[in-house]
Amino acid sequence: MPLLFLLSFLAFSFVQGPVHAGSLPVVQVHDNAGKMYRQGVAAYKSSVYSEAVACWKDAAEAGHVNAMCNLGSCYAKGVGVSINYRQAVKWWTEAAERGSDVAQCNLGNCYMKGNGVKVDPEKAVDWYMMSASQGNPMALTALGRCYLDGNGIVEDAIAAAECFHKAAAMGYPAAQCELAGCYYSGSGVEQSLAEAVYWYRKSAHGSYPLAQRLLAICYENGEGVEHSYVDAAKWYRAAALQGDAESQFCLAEFHSAGKGVVKDWAEAAKWYNAAAEQGYVDAQYELAGCYYSGKGVDVDLHKAFKWYKKAADKGDLDAMCQLASCHYMGEGTAQDYVRAARMYRKAAESGHADAQFYIAECYMNGLGVDFDMAEAWRWYNEAASQDHAGAQNVLGVFYHDGIMVEKDMEKAFAAFTSAAEMGHAEAQFNLANCYYSGKGVVQDRLKAARLFIQAAEQGHMLAQHNLAVCFYNGIELERSYSEAVKWYKKAAAQGYACSQYDLGLCYYNGDGVEKNIDEAIKWWKLAAEQEYEPAIRALKNTR
Repeated sequence: MPLLFLLSFLAFSFVQGPVHAGSLPVVQVHDNAGKMYRQGVAAYKSSVYSEAVACWKDAAEAGHVNAMCNLGSCYAKGVGVSINYRQAVKWWTEAAERGSDVAQCNLGNCYMKGNGVKVDPEKAVDWYMMSASQGNPMALTALGRCYLDGNGIVEDAIAAAECFHKAAAMGYPAAQCELAGCYYSGSGVEQSLAEAVYWYRKSAHGSYPLAQRLLAICYENGEGVEHSYVDAAKWYRAAALQGDAESQFCLAEFHSAGKGVVKDWAEAAKWYNAAAEQGYVDAQYELAGCYYSGKGVDVDLHKAFKWYKKAADKGDLDAMCQLASCHYMGEGTAQDYVRAARMYRKAAESGHADAQFYIAECYMNGLGVDFDMAEAWRWYNEAASQDHAGAQNVLGVFYHDGIMVEKDMEKAFAAFTSAAEMGHAEAQFNLANCYYSGKGVVQDRLKAARLFIQAAEQGHMLAQHNLAVCFYNGIELERSYSEAVKWYKKAAAQGYACSQYDLGLCYYNGDGVEKNIDEAIKWWKLAAEQEYEPAIRALKNTR
């Protein structure tokens, strides 16, 4: 591990060059101290950290400034010795007072974060300024952040941008990224997305993961650069490979959608997992979904439950709702209606529309809670107020049937319409029936047929049956026995007895299909097994 490896990743850094004295006095040290310092460097490079600490301690006690600085970093990071911030501060203070810009910057970090000392942003700024005056890019960048945030010093966006620019000109990636942010937002400089991209790219080529991610976002959104999902994916990948969790999540999203890369759910699941393992909540939720549905991984409901729980424990309401559903259905865990209802309610009280709908269903059916129509009505209304299509459809049914309220066909029609416009299949079916019968609206069977088509194409069994009836009888649609058979088959395959009987009639009479008595009997038997009387009579009459 080279000495400067920690520079870009840790708050505290090591030195290996000569100390920058500035105007502060430098204590002369005996040649033996230099020898011990060099022996410490050699031991560190050989990963013999305890020996490095011993050598640097001897050299530091003899007044060697770089040894003091490195010894402080060892104490701060627990390299070759137990973590001890007080000792780190002690040695950095010794080195800082002798002019070490690295130690001064490290001390600034201690006072900013409260490591080994009380938090004191103003003292942090003082040390950053001393270090920055010697041209330390880390200190210039930290000082720029202080100016930008008004932390320990009066807020001054122009001064912040100047600090970032000085450090960026030295090739320091973190400063280049900060300067890019200034140009992006127009903080302390004239806004220029092109300049932002220029500096993000500089920083990204310096392997700075945050800049790589932000450059990817610019490409994704076409900000300051020509829109390109391919280039966005490239930079998300670069940051993801360095362990940036948000980039790992974004790369997974690209793979799941085929944006800039080949659509590949296995790759998506891999990167969701990488981000999830780092605690990235959105990735935990999406990874759970992969395990639940078998996208990119084998279906594993226990793993799905595990990741939903991790995300839910961090307050993710979508995950909380899904976790409740796992308890409700007994998927990946034991079925527990009480726990499911408790979790639905918790998410519902935080405003989650799906959870509000499901807790209403619990009250409606008395599952996990006592049967309570008033509570069901309340939560259906809460969900409907957030444009939850399922809840609006249920309210339509309540108004249609006079459940908890007076019958009101106009309100039922309005509720069905709202839900149907959002693509809710059952609402489309219910609305079609309103148009077909003229309840709550002027009768319009053509609109009814069109709505039956919309619902049927989403797999709604009763809509498929009604659509088949429309085609068979030519109700507002051109009569087509073959189309009727097509939709009867779809509804019959879902087990609808009436469609099974009608499909049998089509085979018996040769309507839309080649006449086939055996096939007719097959479908009538299926309907008869559900005690559908017309099918039972048809079977008797064919014997």
